[in-house]
Amino acid sequence: MKRTQHYGTLEDAVLRTHIELSRAFNKLRAKETATIADQGMTMAQFAILEALYHLGTLRVGQITELILSTPGNITVVIKNLESKGWVRVYPSETDRRIRMVEITEAGQSLIAAHFPEHVRNLAAWYGAALETEELHTLSRLLRKLEKAQ
Repeated sequence: MKRTQHYGTLEDAVLRTHIELSRAFNKLRAKETATIADQGMTMAQFAILEALYHLGTLRVGQITELILSTPGNITVVIKNLESKGWVRVYPSETDRRIRMVEITEAGQSLIAAHFPEHVRNLAAWYGAALETEELHTLSRLLRKLEKAQ
């Protein structure tokens, strides 16, 4: 379907790019969500476990920023992870108001078992459309766009 309304050369290019970026992200996120659900986790649970697995113990606020979520949602997700025995939550030694989150052995085992498959899935999905050099270019352009905001 072609648009009959035009807003200017730059504006039309921006709209087209934004629509395509959104569609691509939504399709990839749907596939990612489905495969992670098959592993018995939500996207937020997976993202938190992955962050803790790769970065180590983090403050709740750091996790909120890393996975682009809200404090209220993160609190619920962390409580669910803690109830499953995948993370441990404790007060900071320097400031008792700050809550620290640490991945447990069970959480490490879970994410270690599933993360390589996650990477293979992403490589297959992205690799089906883009060459390695194109991926580097896309990454660089997206980082540039992010930093400009």
